[in-house]
Amino acid sequence: MGFLELLLGIALVFGFMRKVTYAAGVALSLLIWAVPEGFGGPYQSGAGGTDVGTGVVYALTFLGLLVINALEGSSRWSVDHLIERRYPSWARVAELGPGRPAAAAAPAAKTEAT
Repeated sequence: MGFLELLLGIALVFGFMRKVTYAAGVALSLLIWAVPEGFGGPYQSGAGGTDVGTGVVYALTFLGLLVINALEGSSRWSVDHLIERRYPSWARVAELGPGRPAAAAAPAAKTEAT
């Protein structure tokens, strides 16, 4: 389990296979929340029964990253961006949606020559 967490962390830091990484992060967070954390410990007596645990928060964070990736497109500072410049089909692995680069997502402002 620790090795998976290490791979997930490295992929997050470098921006490698982001779509797959975020989906794996959701799955791993929910798995950790369900098994070792016991769904946040609802069976404990006292205040521990109201604590949902951190797994749900991490799963929601990864879902948020998926949404941001889908809306904003590729990040210039990710390894995926470098790979996509050389191999455009890599966007199917890295991007959620059309896989457009972040620079092309927003139209550039036109300047008038006088």
